[in-house]
Amino acid sequence: SDLMPEEDIEDAVHRRLMEEMGFDCETKEIFTFVYKKKFENGLIEHEYDHVFIGRYNNDPIPNLKEISDWKWISLEELEEDINKYPDKYSYWFKKIYKKVV
Repeated sequence: SDLMPEEDIEDAVHRRLMEEMGFDCETKEIFTFVYKKKFENGLIEHEYDHVFIGRYNNDPIPNLKEISDWKWISLEELEEDINKYPDKYSYWFKKIYKKVV
């Protein structure tokens, strides 16, 4: 879990936005979900995830110690990219994308 002891989930969202992407913005929780997925390498992910959404119109300042990659992309381009290169995206990201869009 990314929660600090006795930290509220919403506070953690804003803390992690700053730590990972170098900005903060107003957010809203839109849903939660549980998934369990066994991967070909034998690992199993079993998670309870909160999905928050927000708007930010400037360029982030990503912390490359926290993230491996990022990009601004339209929903149309994202859908095309997911369909062309599904292995570039995590299982949970594709699951969230289908529910949000």
